[in-house]
Formats: sequence, C-alpha cells, structure tokens
Amino acid sequence: MKKAVILSVIIVSVLLIPHVSSASQSPGLKTSDVLILLPGEETSDTISALNLAGLNFTAVVYTGYSTGGLPVGSLNFTPAYTIFKDWKAGEVQEIPFNVSLSPEVSPGIYTLILNFRAMAEDGSIHTLSLEVPVRVSLNPVVLKSVELRVLERPKSGLNPFNGETLLVIAHVKNIGRHPEGVLVSLNLTSLESGAAVFQNSTNLVMPPGPGDVEFRVPFGWDWPSGKYNLSLTVESLRGSEGFWKVIGLSTGIDYMNVSIAHDSVIKGKPLKGYATIISERSIDLNLSVSALKEGSEIWSYKNPLLIKPGTNVFELNLPTNVSGEITLKASISYGRRVLASSTAEYTVLEYPYFEKISASPRGDTLQVNVSIVNPNSLPFDLRLYYNMSGGNAILYSDSESIVVDPGEEEKEFEFKVPRNTTVSYTFLLLGEDGTEFDRRSGSLFVPPAAQPSPSSSPVNTSGEAVEGGGGGNDEKAVLVAGLIFIIAVILAGLFLGSRGEEGYVSPWERARKPRTKPKPKRRSPLGRFKRPKLPKFIENRELPRKFRRRPVAKTRKKKK
Repeated sequence: MKKAVILSVIIVSVLLIPHVSSASQSPGLKTSDVLILLPGEETSDTISALNLAGLNFTAVVYTGYSTGGLPVGSLNFTPAYTIFKDWKAGEVQEIPFNVSLSPEVSPGIYTLILNFRAMAEDGSIHTLSLEVPVRVSLNPVVLKSVELRVLERPKSGLNPFNGETLLVIAHVKNIGRHPEGVLVSLNLTSLESGAAVFQNSTNLVMPPGPGDVEFRVPFGWDWPSGKYNLSLTVESLRGSEGFWKVIGLSTGIDYMNVSIAHDSVIKGKPLKGYATIISERSIDLNLSVSALKEGSEIWSYKNPLLIKPGTNVFELNLPTNVSGEITLKASISYGRRVLASSTAEYTVLEYPYFEKISASPRGDTLQVNVSIVNPNSLPFDLRLYYNMSGGNAILYSDSESIVVDPGEEEKEFEFKVPRNTTVSYTFLLLGEDGTEFDRRSGSLFVPPAAQPSPSSSPVNTSGEAVEGGGGGNDEKAVLVAGLIFIIAVILAGLFLGSRGEEGYVSPWERARKPRTKPKPKRRSPLGRFKRPKLPKFIENRELPRKFRRRPVAKTRKKKK
C-alpha cells in the first residue's frame, strides 16, 4: 500500500512538473515494428520499444499521440496501459494497444508519434517520443516476418552448405474480420545464371489472427556454390506482400593444399606428403591422390576420411620407385562432386654410378682414371671413397667430397706403388646420408723394373750393303776394337813372362811348379798352451742365490 502511494506521487509529479531548464526533450525510444492497418478496420497488437536515452528511468508515463500525414481524427490509438516502471537503458518493453482507422484513409505510408514523460534515477524529468511507421493497406493478409535457419545447425548463422536443408517459416496475420484465401509461394534463383533452382507454393484459408507457413529447401550437391535469391510472396484476393533475401551457398570446405617434405629424393628412399584441409563442417569425404610422370599415371591412392571443423592434416607415403619429374594431384570429393583439389611436384633422383674405371702402371706410379655418370638434371653432392692394397698391406685409404654435374665427369688419380706385386683397388660412391650408390673393385700386376742387357749385332760376312744409315760401319768398328784388345793382352803376357829374373813368375810357370807350404817358425811349446775355459752350468742360474756355484777367479801373472 505504501509503495502504491509513493508511485502515485511520482506519477503525479511527472505529469504536473512543467518543463524546466533541467529537463530535456529527445526521441529516446525506437522501434522496428510497422503498424499495418485496414481502412475502416480495428485491430489490436503490440509495439516493441527500445530505450536509447542512455538513462535508467524509474517511471515512464504515456501522455498522448500525434500523427503525420493522416487526416485529423482519422486514427484512434489507445494503449492498454500508460505507466511503465523501471525502464533501464538499452531495455526493450512491449506496448500493447488498440487502434482503429477511418474508412476514407487512402493506402499509403504514414507516421504515428507516441509521447512520454519519464523520471530518471537522479530525479530529472525527460520528455520522450516514439515514432511508429503506419502502412495503410487494402490487403488484410499481412506478412509480419520471415524466419530462416539451417535445419541441421539451428544455432549457426544463415550459411547453408551443400547437403543441408534451409527451413523457411513465414509468420502471416489476417488483420481483417473475415477468413481470407491465401497463396504463399517460395522461389530460389541463382544470381549468377538467373535460373530457378527451387520452387514451391501452398494454398490455405486464413481465419482472422496470426498463422505460420513453413517451407523446406534442400540444397543438393549438384547445386554450384554461389549466391541465391530467396523470394517469398503472400497473395490474397485484395493484394500481395513479399519478402526476399540473398543467401550464400558453399560446400563448407574452405581450403585444400598438398605439400611435400622434400623437393627431391633419391630413388627408393621414403618421401612424405601432407594433405591439409580446412573445413567448416563435419562430413565424410573421399581423398584421392595420384602421381603422374609425363602425363601417365604411375601410382594412385584413394581413402575415405572424416573431416572435422577446423584444420585437418593427413600424411601420405609417396612413390619413389620411378625416377624423374613427378606431378602429384590430390582432391577431395563427395560422391561424384570434387570439392577441392591441389597439385605439387617433386623429383626422384637416379643413383650416380661408375661408367668405367681404368688403371695402368707407369713405372712405379699407378694411374687410375675414374668416370662417374650423373643421370639427373641436378648437380649431385657425393663422397668418393677409395682403397688400395698390395703385398698384404694397405697402400692408400682416403675419401673426398665431390659435386658431379649432370652428365659424365672424369677424375684422375696417381698412386706410388711397389713393383713386382699385385695391387687391388676399390672405389665407392656414397650419398650425403651414407647411401651406397655404386662400388667397383679390381686388381692388376705391377711388373718389375726392366734390367739393362748388352746388345749384339750379327756380323755381315757376305759383304752386302745394309740399307738405312751407318749401322754396318759401327758394327765393324766394334769388332776391330775387340780384336785389337785381345792381341794387346797376349802381347802383354809374353812381355811379362820374359822378366823372370826380376821375380815375376808367369802363369805358365806357376802351373808347372808344385806348391810348397812354408815352414812354420819355431816357437816355445809354452806359448801355444791355452788355459781351458770354465764350464758353464745353465742350471746354476735356476738355483737360489746362496746355493749357486761361484766361478773361479782368474789369476793374473805379475810382471817382472
């Protein structure tokens, strides 16, 4: 009772307080509703009003209305109640009302202005107004609103995907006093081609009051992605009303990309690929991947996948058994429709190999020529190992890093090796990761050094001329010089033999005289005596020291 008295005092104060400097006048309230009226008819409805004054009002009092464009007295507006309590800033309150329109009003658009006085929490008084559009129509069937939502995702926005269903609900009201026959039609056309992709309609008899008409639009997988215009028409015998909206259709797959771990790989080595798919929906799709060389398919892969909202990454094992430039094509599909695709390229490299290895001895040096072939179109980083042994010993063992350009490349090595032995060699090609590409081994015998031998030429006794320079004259000179040397030796022997009186004995005389042994000089027998050596006992060293036999000390003769 006490609260009612206080509220009555506030309301009276709001109504009686005149405009003062502290008071302000502002529209303050706003609505999105449109008041649809029939000439000569009366209707009841509600208006949703939003507080945009930025103030919290303890009480808002309706004070009256005015019209814009309508004849004076042609519209009668009566609210169900005139006092609205505790109207917060940004809050919406319903204003129920009853309204009637004179029969002489022509169809058209007019304005109804509702006036209010409000008291804020700080005690200030404000004058508020609410402008309501008024449409005067001869058609009693009114399309109040249209509700659109995706049936499978009711809480998501209006972005249907292929395979989903769009639910369309038309909220219709018969504002007349009698039932009306109504035709409601729905059409969906492509904005790109202008072709109609969906059409549906329904007939019904609407009694006075509200009613709903529902349509379901299935977006097939054969519909291309793009924008579509949805139009809905409500027709009666006295007029029609319509609604249209542009709807975007997509597959829900935003992005697909296929990537490869390495641009190039050695033949036979594993290679990973990755298919990345970004999706807005959960759906079962098929992933198809194929590898082509020069337009011919060499490998293919197909697998069903469950795609979830967000980023999906799938790992692929790519083929590396065929060398050359490989083109990778990947796609995802639903049924026969390809939703997204991507391509990538990689190179499978052939193994470099030894074309030939030749070794040839040159004196005490072994020369080895190595021919390496790189069959690829890219330079190759290699490690060349070589080992050489001979005479049960390793002569050389080393390695070096080389870069082999496309094609054939030769390298030359020289090794100092021992003569008159068999030398074995091994050459090995390795990749950077230790992969063995090729191996060649061989052996050869290194001959000994050539021995110099005297050369003799046959004597030409026939007296014929020998063609070809002075070779015959040289042989004759050598022969004459030999004969002269032999004669000189004989003469020298004869000369020395004739000098016997001088103590010289010729070889012939020595051969005739028997050899006589010279007589030894007479010496004292004591001088030839030798003291016997002390016997050596080997086992003496194995006895303990105190049991060992001591050697006899040698005595020296005293000098006189």
